[in-house]
Amino acid sequence: MDKNYEIVEFKNGEFKLDVSVTPNSDTVWLNVNQMSKLFNKNKSTILRHIKNILAEELDDREVVAKFATTFSHGSVKGKTQIHDVTYYNLDVIISVGYRVKSKEGIIFRKWANNILKQYLLKGYVINEKKFNIPSIENITSLLEKSRKTTGSLQLKGDDMLDFLLAYNKGLSILDDFDHQTMEVECSLDTIYILNYEECIQLIHETSFYNEKNLFALEKNDSFKSAIETIYQTFDGKDLYPTLEDKAANLLYLITKNHAFADGNKRIAATIFLYFLEKNNALFKNEKPRISNTTLATLTILVASSNPEDKESIINLIKLILFK
Repeated sequence: MDKNYEIVEFKNGEFKLDVSVTPNSDTVWLNVNQMSKLFNKNKSTILRHIKNILAEELDDREVVAKFATTFSHGSVKGKTQIHDVTYYNLDVIISVGYRVKSKEGIIFRKWANNILKQYLLKGYVINEKKFNIPSIENITSLLEKSRKTTGSLQLKGDDMLDFLLAYNKGLSILDDFDHQTMEVECSLDTIYILNYEECIQLIHETSFYNEKNLFALEKNDSFKSAIETIYQTFDGKDLYPTLEDKAANLLYLITKNHAFADGNKRIAATIFLYFLEKNNALFKNEKPRISNTTLATLTILVASSNPEDKESIINLIKLILFK
């Protein structure tokens, strides 16, 4: 558990609660006593629900932590003592709130998400230039420009938080690696080679495809070229050596080449996910490596970006995959 936590006060009317926040872990924490007060339920009820949640839904290795907590000394006035106390993260808190049917749980979740978003935004300025990736301001500007010209999505609320979390986790990992405070897991090996014919067949099998419209109507050979490019070699070595390199460049090239009369972004996202799936990289720890919202956002950013920003956009895609 990250020892660098901060205390932030939660207020709801006259009710107040000191909440532990770990910005690097993108979550907040409460102990049983605090949840009992928040949800106005006795501790035995809270503990029973937590026990069931850990047995049925969540892994205690990921959602439970111990914090050194200061208490007043029971027998010596003015003296304090420190004990390790078990705390539970936001996933557990939300689950308990749902089970006890508490309106306070909804209020707390919205407050916690807002607090985490504030911490995330503070951390971007430090790292965005170091790793040559677009800043959040640039990303927002590109999304807004795309929304005005094409009606494409604009991130709001929980969707924006989802993208920010992915962005921030990647930054945190890269920063730790840069300071040699952690070892980055080895990049995944490419175990499956895509070919043009199977990709075209896949596109024709999607729900978007309709022979009567312009979707997936090829204008030139650049789609085939994009697939072949990621497997190029020079002097016997791959130009795109890692799975992340290949995946990021595949998404970029298919989106940017405009090989089809219509549907380039949807096709790029589909082939990107297919590539990850065939290489056993679509999931990480039984969770999707990239959310639908984040992938849609990345394809819009690629389509809206200037060609001279290719390197930084590629790095951004790898950053999201790397988290």
